[in-house]
Amino acid sequence: MIDEHEDFLERLRTDARQLRFEPDEMMSNRIAARVRERIAAESHAGIAFVLARWFRPVVASLATLALVAALGVQWLEQSPRDVPGTTLDALASTQTVDISVGGDTFSVE
Repeated sequence: MIDEHEDFLERLRTDARQLRFEPDEMMSNRIAARVRERIAAESHAGIAFVLARWFRPVVASLATLALVAALGVQWLEQSPRDVPGTTLDALASTQTVDISVGGDTFSVE
């Protein structure tokens, strides 16, 4: 059983060697040239460009979070009025959260 398993793995390795991609020297030179070009381009960029690259994802995340929060509040406020306690103020004032940690219970109101 073990010999069959080892034989299978050896055949698989032999077959996989034929499919392995090995880049030539020209490919390595092209990749290195592209990396050097990008590093040189970024080193000439101003501080405003570098800050913009870092802050764009943060601003996009905060804008998405604000949009979701606004839609959530709007959805809560437009819930049916015939069910008591469906407004945001009623939900905030009536619900408490109990947290148990290490045998101690903490209440958040």
